[in-house]
Amino acid sequence: MKASWTKRTLNLKQPAGTSRGVIKSRDVWFITLTKNGNNGIGECAPLLKLSLDHFDQIESKLDKICDNPNSFLNDLSQLAYFPSIRFGLEMALLDLENGGGQNYFGSFESIKINGLIWMGNPDFMMGQVEQKLDEGWTCIKLKIGALDFDSELDILRSIRSRFSQDELELRVDVNGAFTENDVREKLNRLAKFDLHSIEQPIQPGQWDLLAELCESSPIPIALDEELIPLVNAEDRMKMLDKVKPKYLVLKPSLLGGFSESEKWIELAEERNIAWWVTSALESNIGLNAISRWTAKMSPNGFQGLGTGQLFTNNITSPLKVKSGKLSIDKMPIWKDVNQFISEWYSSDDEMIVQTSGSTGKPKSISVKKKCMRNSAQLTGKTFNLKEGDTALLCIPMKYIAGKMMVVRALELGLDLKVVEPSSNPLNGIKEIVDFSAMVPFQLENSLNQLNKIKTLIIGGGQVSPKLVEKLQIESTQVYETYGMTETLTHVAIKPLNGPNISDLFRALDGIHFEKDDRGCLAIHASALNPVPIVTNDLVELIDENSFRWLGRFDNVINSGGVKIIPELVEAKLLSIIPNNRFFINGESDESLGEKVVLVVEGNVIEISFDSLEKFEKPKEIYFISEFLETESGKIRRGETLKIIQY
Repeated sequence: MKASWTKRTLNLKQPAGTSRGVIKSRDVWFITLTKNGNNGIGECAPLLKLSLDHFDQIESKLDKICDNPNSFLNDLSQLAYFPSIRFGLEMALLDLENGGGQNYFGSFESIKINGLIWMGNPDFMMGQVEQKLDEGWTCIKLKIGALDFDSELDILRSIRSRFSQDELELRVDVNGAFTENDVREKLNRLAKFDLHSIEQPIQPGQWDLLAELCESSPIPIALDEELIPLVNAEDRMKMLDKVKPKYLVLKPSLLGGFSESEKWIELAEERNIAWWVTSALESNIGLNAISRWTAKMSPNGFQGLGTGQLFTNNITSPLKVKSGKLSIDKMPIWKDVNQFISEWYSSDDEMIVQTSGSTGKPKSISVKKKCMRNSAQLTGKTFNLKEGDTALLCIPMKYIAGKMMVVRALELGLDLKVVEPSSNPLNGIKEIVDFSAMVPFQLENSLNQLNKIKTLIIGGGQVSPKLVEKLQIESTQVYETYGMTETLTHVAIKPLNGPNISDLFRALDGIHFEKDDRGCLAIHASALNPVPIVTNDLVELIDENSFRWLGRFDNVINSGGVKIIPELVEAKLLSIIPNNRFFINGESDESLGEKVVLVVEGNVIEISFDSLEKFEKPKEIYFISEFLETESGKIRRGETLKIIQY
């Protein structure tokens, strides 16, 4: 068993106010367990001024766990005073035991959740309320207690003037802001608004006062912070028996994980105390686990699990929130995405990736995560991507192009939307996306919806001149890219439309090119691969930073001593065969060594070769109903020709 940890700072889209202060960002730590090639990931998400965890000792404690993970896994009670770390370790072990992929407790259909209204000036808070009501939420929780109390009452009064208790459930969370001197008066004034409950009206630890309030309050009291310091069963039972609250609010991140939360549930249900589950500003990794556990526990009422949408740089997740319900996207691609994220945060410095096999037999190679990070940063710089920008993953995770879309999201803080790879991936996309990557056949099928993407890169094959022509009326900036698995996707780009349209590939920053003796491109990109990469791509090298692609060296036909580049012949034939796909290939010939043959997809048609040089003219023409293709839509020339020959 190996363990590792990494830190991530999550930035809020807008400051979030509570009675403990305003939060603009928060730190979380991911812990990953690795065994027999599988990875499990957990999240340690302590909250400053609230968690028991000593913030200045978190990383040293994580180091100790990573030195000997089995010791802590065998006895989680060692982490009683580091509940967030205990939660993360329990999460990681659950993920590992379930085979990875962040499945934890299995899938679920939906969970009813409350809409959270953060503290701020009255206009800001009312704006949040209006948005939630317009979106169809039927339960709203307001953070109150740090502003002018009369203004907070005005907001509640405005809500209740529009929606009755039967139409909208209202909760308030005070985070301990009321005092012994004012709590009774404020409870009585709040009671006019038919509130479902009030969370933690006074600071924790005042059990005598709290017991009195729970007995006399006109609003049912829910306990939140009160639970956090109570780490043993005796203290928990003593508090519950004395205070007798109506509800408990369970935050697994702050209570020591799922097993500890389940102990609280058992004690509550023995005493007829109701409960619900709330997240504590975790990333989507922690929220994903909490949501799945919550669904397994089958609680009644609204849960507080919607805070994953607050961050600009959250981890991509299958969780979806709409109109007061949290659900989980069950597309198969999520398993691959989540397993990749767990592997990305593992202790290994390298990852095994598979080449596409479009120019040879597929193979597995090892690439350094550091180089993948460099590639992501280079893409961000090239296309001016910034934290919070949206990106779309619509290509398979099997190959490097899909993996690098996830890496870009993780490293650049992009809001990654995920759809199952298909020929037309934009069908279900409603909002504008800042950045995406496709293969040519996806581009062709998406032309009528391309305005949903601002910047699009195309890889996995050439973009035909006919398709380039269609792009000239598009507002989307489209680039053809040049790259391969060994370069961690693109090292050069070619604008296909817009004011800078070009037929030249130009290098990204820090990358330069040269040609070898065959006329093939050699790539120098030390940030992406420590050794120069010699390709089989024939190019016209303009300078060390730009080239024109001519064709593949392994496609070259040697016919009677004349070397013919099929791709150049194909370019001449595009206007002659406009409505059919085709390719030029070499075929064994006794007198010439190789002869030029033309393979056309579709029915037999008449073709004139007057525009070709004598040595370029095909000696044979074959017609076939359908070409064999790679997953990315590239024609398998050799395999297609074999079908015809045999």
